[in-house]
Amino acid sequence: MRKSRVYLGVCSDYRVEAIQEVIREGMNQLALTKSISGRIVIKPNLVMAHPKVATDGYTRAEVIGGILANLNLTKDSGNCVKIVEKSGLGITTGSAFRWAGYRALARQYPVKLVAMEESRHKRVVLEKGKVHPHVTVAKDLADRDFLIFAPKLKTNVLSHAFSGALKLNIGSVDSKERLYHHHFDLPAKIVDLMEAANPDLIVTDGIRLSHGGNQMTQHGTYLGVIILSDNAVAHDIVCAKMLNLDPHKIEHIQEAIDRGYGPASFDDIEIIGDYPIAKAQAIASKLDFGFMPVHEFPSNFEIHSGSPYCTGGCHGIFLDWLHMIRDRSPGELKRFPRVPVLIGKVVQKIRAKRVLLIGDCAAASPQIQSRHLIRIPGCPPTHKGIVLRMMYRLFLFAPLVCPSLIFDSFILYPAKKIKGWFMNLRFKPEPVED
Repeated sequence: MRKSRVYLGVCSDYRVEAIQEVIREGMNQLALTKSISGRIVIKPNLVMAHPKVATDGYTRAEVIGGILANLNLTKDSGNCVKIVEKSGLGITTGSAFRWAGYRALARQYPVKLVAMEESRHKRVVLEKGKVHPHVTVAKDLADRDFLIFAPKLKTNVLSHAFSGALKLNIGSVDSKERLYHHHFDLPAKIVDLMEAANPDLIVTDGIRLSHGGNQMTQHGTYLGVIILSDNAVAHDIVCAKMLNLDPHKIEHIQEAIDRGYGPASFDDIEIIGDYPIAKAQAIASKLDFGFMPVHEFPSNFEIHSGSPYCTGGCHGIFLDWLHMIRDRSPGELKRFPRVPVLIGKVVQKIRAKRVLLIGDCAAASPQIQSRHLIRIPGCPPTHKGIVLRMMYRLFLFAPLVCPSLIFDSFILYPAKKIKGWFMNLRFKPEPVED
């Protein structure tokens, strides 16, 4: 049996012509066995895109343009291409499309932009799911003939410092299912979603590595590579190696290996292309990925980590919020009050005038003596919930508190959700047929 292949191609900048050529060469060398035809869906990473506060943590439009330039999109081809996404933090995917430059792509190429919150849905039954018995995805995603994942090569403190093709699937489901069991079950949750959306081709934007902070607001460093593969596990193993990470210690990668979605180790993968892994490793060795126990983050807060420690839940999301402040408003860290912060169930005695409780487990801590408990509920709390409560309870302002995002999140997003709700009243989601 042929080894899984991963193509690493040198790409020095975001010129569409250069990207197109690298992708073409990569596709030729991968020798895909499945035809890229029919109903083609491209799933990028647009968890957040904004010209001021989220400039590096998303898949650039030029990379999607390079993919589209390699597809046969003539009227006679019969191919239909849709870019399907669900953004995060409660902002509209339509705004993410606009801020990331995807609307220009839709004018240049015969493609359709599909925002999941305002589109038709389909329920997919998961026969092998450990967390999800079924999930709701965009109907266009469920009914595709060929699926292209276009991740951003980036780090993520919620998933052991790495975000790649496997974790991209979190953006395939609606908001409620996105947060369901988004805690210590996150690795199993991520791999469950492979049954609904297993990519036929992965094209990763690694021209700039997004690293070191909040998954939405972190900064980028030039890496100069585009990664292609036809297997998500092989892709993620190689990308982890490029960042000097052990793929077997990244729980969702190991979970996918255990369930048979890809090769068992790096030695079972054939690396092709003209970009040396050692080059990426040398660059990555000088970078701080920000992955640490949340109580080690330097701030005025007195952070207590209780049990269970949830890398993908309360502990990770609060660490992600702390990085958000440091990424774009580092001066705000000096304004943090000196209050105890409890995350998880803390058993030691905590005595203070004010105590901040993050998540539902923290509220069960048995020895809290305080006149003023500030609760941020949830399992886990949402980013939006943390941002809001920190703003009006402690007067700490995250960089995402800006007029354009407030309008989008609290006025436009609910309107888009209502639109999607009415659309799906007529078309009741049905299970995918075996």
